[in-house]
Parts: sequence; C-alpha cells; structure tokens
Amino acid sequence: MKTGWQTKALGEILQKTETTNPLQSPEVEFEYIDVSSVSNSNFQIEATQSLKGKDAPSRARRLVKTNDVIFATIRPTLHRIAIVSKHLDHQVCSTGYFVLRPKPEVDHRFLFYWLFTEAFMGQMEQLQKGASYPAVTDAEVRAQVITFPSLPEQQRIVAILDEAFDGIVTAKANAEKNLQNARALFESHLQAVFSQRGEGWSEKRLGDSSILKIIDGDRGSNYPSKEDFSDEGFCLFLNTKNVRPDGFNFDTTMFITEEKDKVLRKGKLQRQDVILTTRGTIGNVALFDEGVEFENIRINSGMLIFRPNLEKIMPSFLFEVFRSGIMKSQMIRHVSGAAQPQLPIKTLIDFEIPVPSTLESQREIVASVRGIEEETRRLESIYQQKLAALDDLKKSLLHQAFSGQL
Repeated sequence: MKTGWQTKALGEILQKTETTNPLQSPEVEFEYIDVSSVSNSNFQIEATQSLKGKDAPSRARRLVKTNDVIFATIRPTLHRIAIVSKHLDHQVCSTGYFVLRPKPEVDHRFLFYWLFTEAFMGQMEQLQKGASYPAVTDAEVRAQVITFPSLPEQQRIVAILDEAFDGIVTAKANAEKNLQNARALFESHLQAVFSQRGEGWSEKRLGDSSILKIIDGDRGSNYPSKEDFSDEGFCLFLNTKNVRPDGFNFDTTMFITEEKDKVLRKGKLQRQDVILTTRGTIGNVALFDEGVEFENIRINSGMLIFRPNLEKIMPSFLFEVFRSGIMKSQMIRHVSGAAQPQLPIKTLIDFEIPVPSTLESQREIVASVRGIEEETRRLESIYQQKLAALDDLKKSLLHQAFSGQL
C-alpha cells in the first residue's frame, strides 16, 4: 500500500442520509427506486415507478440525492449498485438499499468502484443471512473497512477506471453480440433444414402410430411421493432440471428403488426414445441414446416419451425436428394454461412434422445439423472465454486500484 493512504470503517467516511414518509403527502408524486430498478449488467437505475404518496409501499422510505451510491442489501452479491443521477435528486428508494453519501474526503465514484472489489463482496457473501432472501444489515455494511488515498489521487484512479471500464463494457457488448449471433446462426440453419424440403418429404402427424408411439408416465396411485426419492438408487427418475433445450443435464439427480420401479406401469425409457417436456417448462427435449450413462430411467408427470419406428424415422432426426422452429411454433400456438402451461397428448397428436422418405436422407440432415452445431459451440466457447477474460481483467484492475498499484 502506498504512503498517504488512510484506512477507516466505511461508516466513518459517510454522511448521514435522510428518511421520508411519502404517505404524509398523499397527493405528491415521486419517483420510487425499488430493488429491481437497478441493472446488475450496466449498474444504472433503469426503471423507476411514478407514485403518489398515498400509493407508496412500506419500503419507500429512503431519500436519495444526486451522486449518492445505492447498494442493494438484499441478495448483495447480485451487484445491484448504482449512482443516483440528477433527475432522481430528492426522490425515494427502497429500504432494501443502503444509501452511501460520502463525506468530502471521498469521491463518490471512487466509493462506487470500491463496492465491486472482491474484498468487499467477499465480506457480503460471508455475512448474508437467510435462505429465500439472503441479506446483510446496514450496520454490517457500515462496519466494512475501506482504504483510500487523497482526493486528487482518488480522482486520478477513477479517471483510469472510467476509461478502462468503458472499454471493457464495449468489448463485453461485442462478445455477447457475437455469442448471440452464433446461436442465432444455428437456429437459422436448423429452421432452414426443415423449411426447404426436398423431393420425397411428407408431413406426418405425431399421432400417426406408423412412425412413432407417444407414451406418458404413470400418474396413478403408485406415482412416487417425496419419501420415495433418494440420492442413489436403481432407477433415475427424471425431473425438469434433467431435460434441457438441447439434451440431458444430470447435475442434479434423484432415484427410486427397484421395488418402486416395478410397480409403475408406464414411463420407462428405452434406448433411442426422445423425451419432451410438456408441463411447466414446455419444449425441452433429449435423446436417450448410447451416450447416456444410466440404464434405468423413468419420466415424471411433466414429460412424454416419443418412441420412433426405427424403420421409418431416426431418433436423432426426431430430436432435431423437436428442437427446430417447426415444432416450437406449433407449441407456442397450442400451449394452454397460464399458471401451469401444458401440452397434453390430445393436442400433440395433431402436430405435424416434415419427414424425408429415406433414412439415408434423415441421416444426412442430422450430420449437417450436428456439424453446424459443433462449429457453433466452438464459437460460443471462444466468446465465453473472452467474456471470462474481461471479467478477470475487471477484477485485476479493481485490485490494483484499491491496493495502490494503479
């Protein structure tokens, strides 16, 4: 640490802030900054609510002024941190924020950047309490220790960080755009494959039993209850987290015993089955092929099994059709239920999918799609690495800035 830097508790370098009660002026309008108003991507107050005092929520109690720094103490590690702009001077924020108004010895933007340091955020992560809404107290924030140089040195450091972070923001925006473009390229190719059909293609209804069977799970009295599940067992019982938009994910698993598996009548997977989520999260799809390590798998009540006739349709082709825009557009039109969206079998049987007449044509299409997908994932990996590198650069700059090395 360079000479001339001071170390103080955060509370020592903050001015007292004011509270207010909008209910005492029922007809006076004000701008309300709630916890969701601050973006944790650009760290700005993006949206406020125009309210009359009589409509103020109970949390609308903290008065803010221009250049105040607000920090959300609810889920503090989400980085909902922002500087109050001029147009929000003397407006009101939620008590879910801690308002930091530095004394003249500390530049407000120096303080703003300090809140992003690993030292401060690490403390917030350790101190937060509560399962559903982890939070820290105002007193815990005030107790944190900040080290700072003279005001001119703070302003020099802020100028460097402003310029560097502007560049990082631009670079991240470009990388994120490229990442989106890579994904859009794959989606476009997948859509084109099934829209530009060649000779010998035909439309097939999912209810056509000559090409596939639709199988639901056992929803009767033997359906597993909470106490039937364990972390290990004979049969993997799928949950919605296991079936994603592009295949299986087994980061979390639950199992049932062999005895429980035997009493269930339906819903057992066979190799080459395609699984589609049809309740709650609609349209996630996976293929139970040789790459899946589990032998015994059952679906839950929010999924359906599609078992292809292997002489008419390749399972991998069906998987690609199901994750294409052809299928998604039909799902969007026919999903029912607001609170719990669903696609029942009686609706799905009327969905139509394009199918080439030969398995060789299907195989060529799958190979083409998988080739584009592999290239897409390569590009995504590159852009994700760039984003990670930019985050690391930001952390490094902050560390240097607040340890006197910048």
